[in-house]
Amino acid sequence: MKKISLFLLVFWATIQAGEYRIFKDTQGREMEAMISRVSGEDVYIERRDGLSTKVNRSIFSLVDQKYIAQWAKEALLESDIFEVRFSTKIESRREELKDGYLMLDEREVYQSIIVKNTAPQDIGNVRLEYFVLKFEDQPSAKKRSDGSTIRIKGEIPLGLLRQRSEGAFRTKNFKLLDTKLAPNTVWETGGKKTSKDEIRGTWIRIYVDEKLVHESSKPENMMRKEIW
Repeated sequence: MKKISLFLLVFWATIQAGEYRIFKDTQGREMEAMISRVSGEDVYIERRDGLSTKVNRSIFSLVDQKYIAQWAKEALLESDIFEVRFSTKIESRREELKDGYLMLDEREVYQSIIVKNTAPQDIGNVRLEYFVLKFEDQPSAKKRSDGSTIRIKGEIPLGLLRQRSEGAFRTKNFKLLDTKLAPNTVWETGGKKTSKDEIRGTWIRIYVDEKLVHESSKPENMMRKEIW
């Protein structure tokens, strides 16, 4: 685990070399170079003449300091800094015998989503989108395949996620229904005696400043089989 964490810290601070540009220092002197990596206040650059060096970002003009900060942020976001866990939670439950022959078990549920920012700095303007695939089984149907698939989508503004911390969020509520015929009872149509709604997949996307920075699903193949 320590080796993995060390690797991630190096990866956060390091990104592939960018493009050459004209940098200015606080005294207006110019230098053509490109950033190779940023580590805290240290900026590693490669000059056009091939010389590589490390300088403190404070020597650069304010315009270039903003460019360096944005470059470092992009590097951070490219390293997949978010970890996501999600599970189904029951908000309420109702069981009843309908018309004396059909037992109903109805749950109002939601997806609980835990998002962790593993980066060594706060990340702001974070937004999450979710896509839940729900299967509604049809009571009295002869085959389970007679049911229908419902696509539930939504958006959650996460705002600011503090460094190395996690936040808990939730989707909107939706219903899951199970049914079961009473003993010695059959459907006139010859349908199956039970029905069971289920969640067949959840797909999460995370955006920072409208840029997609993380995507995961459960099961994993949902992202390949479904269209958002």
